[in-house]
Amino acid sequence: MAKEFIQLTSKDDLGTVTLNKSVFSTIAANVIEEVDHVQIFESNKPFKNGITTRIEDNKLFLNIPVKIDYNANVTDVCAALQNKIFESISYMTDHKPEAIQIDVVGFIF
Repeated sequence: MAKEFIQLTSKDDLGTVTLNKSVFSTIAANVIEEVDHVQIFESNKPFKNGITTRIEDNKLFLNIPVKIDYNANVTDVCAALQNKIFESISYMTDHKPEAIQIDVVGFIF
């Protein structure tokens, strides 16, 4: 069953931290803004950045539609983007994403 949040237990068992799935979408969006040759595919819907975050059994799945510069190496840019998003989420939340899927939906000319 899909949830709207992930529960993290503290290492000393003093309590739990609950993170909404929008936290992970925001971290991914901030990483994409910092990476060259790539931008998030904008949706026509207001207040929606295109990143789909799904949580099942306390596991995080991200689906990110992007546009990449026409002269950039798509494989290298996507691999670097995946690694940077994984590292940022792991570092900021102490939770490792299960899957980060980068979908190239267009090019920037």
